[in-house]
Amino acid sequence: MKDASTVPSYVVGIDLGDRSSRVCVLDAATGEVLEESRVRTTRLGLEQRFAGGEPMRVALEVGPQSRWVSQCLADLDHEVIVANPRKVRLISQNRAKDDRVDARVLAQLARVDPTLLYPVRHRGEAAQKDLAVLRARDVLVRSRTRLISHCRGAAKAAGHRFAGVKRRRRSAFLSYL
Repeated sequence: MKDASTVPSYVVGIDLGDRSSRVCVLDAATGEVLEESRVRTTRLGLEQRFAGGEPMRVALEVGPQSRWVSQCLADLDHEVIVANPRKVRLISQNRAKDDRVDARVLAQLARVDPTLLYPVRHRGEAAQKDLAVLRARDVLVRSRTRLISHCRGAAKAAGHRFAGVKRRRRSAFLSYL
């Protein structure tokens, strides 16, 4: 992240969406809205929109895509602030929930005082990969348990029973996950 004391000429708020994201660009000095648009939520879409210009301060909400989006924008030399929406009531409790409004609020808060966004830091890439493995293992173990329970229940309904799985074999199976 760049030095917070140097404010770029432009401040951007991005409300991330699955396919497209809303963008609001403000003049950092006056707060005037210079642009409200959409950008495809892909690396190519972000690079086409944000590459080549002068560095900007970009604010976006934390979410499933915020890690890779923030890294993509940081790689393009922009100052990226990832906001914690649970702490920013203007976003989380806004009655007029609208992507355009959320993008504007993010930009306005980033312009006035980035600390109002309660910035979060994403995990490192290695930690994120480790967490993905742990979550995948958890899903596999829960799925296996549900499948075994279903099969036992279906067998009982037909008057049959499965032999129990020996603990040693179960442990050996789980060690592969």
